[in-house]
Amino acid sequence: MTTRRTPPPALYTPRVGELVRDEKHGLNGIYMGPGFSKHPTVYLRPERGGCEWETPASEVQPLAAEPELRSARPVRKARPC
Repeated sequence: MTTRRTPPPALYTPRVGELVRDEKHGLNGIYMGPGFSKHPTVYLRPERGGCEWETPASEVQPLAAEPELRSARPVRKARPC
């Protein structure tokens, strides 16, 4: 008997400079480009500047377009590199 397999969900691919949500770290960041590790990763930078961080591509989600939802998210201060 064969089991039916569902394909994995497609990864969200943002545009460079787009503000996205990193679900793994609970942060918003600006998409800078793809990462270079063994597994699919991306580089994000804090909204107000600071050091880039790398996160799994599967953890990146688009932000809601409504400004009231964006302002409800906590904003963390940039850490020194």
